[in-house]
Amino acid sequence: MAPARAGRLSLGARAGLWLFAALAWAGTVVPARAADPPILNVASVPSLDPAGRISYGRFLQVSLPRAFALSPGGKMGWYGGAATIEEAREKALASCAAKGGAGCAIYAEDLRIVWPGKESAPPPPPPGPLIETIQYAFVPDPRFIWRGPAAATGLYVWGHGKNNMMDSRGQQPPPYVRAFNNAGFDIVRFDREPSRDYSESAVKWLRSGLATLRSQGWKVIVSGGQSRGGWTSLDALNVAGLADAVIATAPASFSGTDNTGAMYSIVHAAAAPTTRVAIAVFDNDPYVTDMDRRAALYRDDLPSRVGAFLLIDRPKAITGHGGGNTVLFAQHYADCLIHFVMDRVPPTSCPAPAR
Repeated sequence: MAPARAGRLSLGARAGLWLFAALAWAGTVVPARAADPPILNVASVPSLDPAGRISYGRFLQVSLPRAFALSPGGKMGWYGGAATIEEAREKALASCAAKGGAGCAIYAEDLRIVWPGKESAPPPPPPGPLIETIQYAFVPDPRFIWRGPAAATGLYVWGHGKNNMMDSRGQQPPPYVRAFNNAGFDIVRFDREPSRDYSESAVKWLRSGLATLRSQGWKVIVSGGQSRGGWTSLDALNVAGLADAVIATAPASFSGTDNTGAMYSIVHAAAAPTTRVAIAVFDNDPYVTDMDRRAALYRDDLPSRVGAFLLIDRPKAITGHGGGNTVLFAQHYADCLIHFVMDRVPPTSCPAPAR
């Protein structure tokens, strides 16, 4: 994932902050979570004007390591997705100084505030793997805020892609998933051992894991992922009730060239009348040779088999197989996806980003 650079990515007009003590969606009110760490309190950041608070909201979506720098006069800069926290600090301070900030210092880094007089401890670490075998594990990611089943809005189970025999376990879920975390969702990775990670096996593991996690008490379960992670979440739709929502970005599998035939079987096997399904597809995805045909399959055949359907179809500003992993995707679509999961009447489309 490319690092996120301060002030160089546009924010869609509908991008929300999702970071207040009580969040209100259309028809859905999420109770206040007093235990949320202070870093999520946008209003408490000193000296920022409204544009600065929007920028701080962008910072809260980016991957760790990350740092937010602030001057006493309200100038700011941030950097996320760095190789090290030292790099994030250095680049955040440089960004703040480049905007004319005098006396820039780090206000926040990773999941805590370090500004003098406002220091906060990092949030408590999550538990170890909730499910663990030699083949796969469901692991709370320590780079995200953990609340637990009783306090969380819900649980997002995120599956990584499959890159030949490379080990993708431990990969950090992308920025749009962090937006769900900021909105109260716990985040669990569905990690698979690469030499055993075949499509048929992975979907069995996911079905079993979702059923176990459901029994642990989260109010809402979201299953999703990128590439093979998204493919597997869609493949599990032939069992009703495992997830309340599925979010698949650039779903694909390596077991063939294009796999539209295999995806046709997955779509037509879906039998999840209460599950909301959102799919994002992108131009220049090398794993789908006929995107018109694939998008038509989703749009025409899936809605009657699930509870609600949303297709983000080749946004002009975001392309490539990894488009759903980008900060730009989160800025334009995370709020819409949260609405889709949580609203009593979910949206049927998301506004497209500006070209």
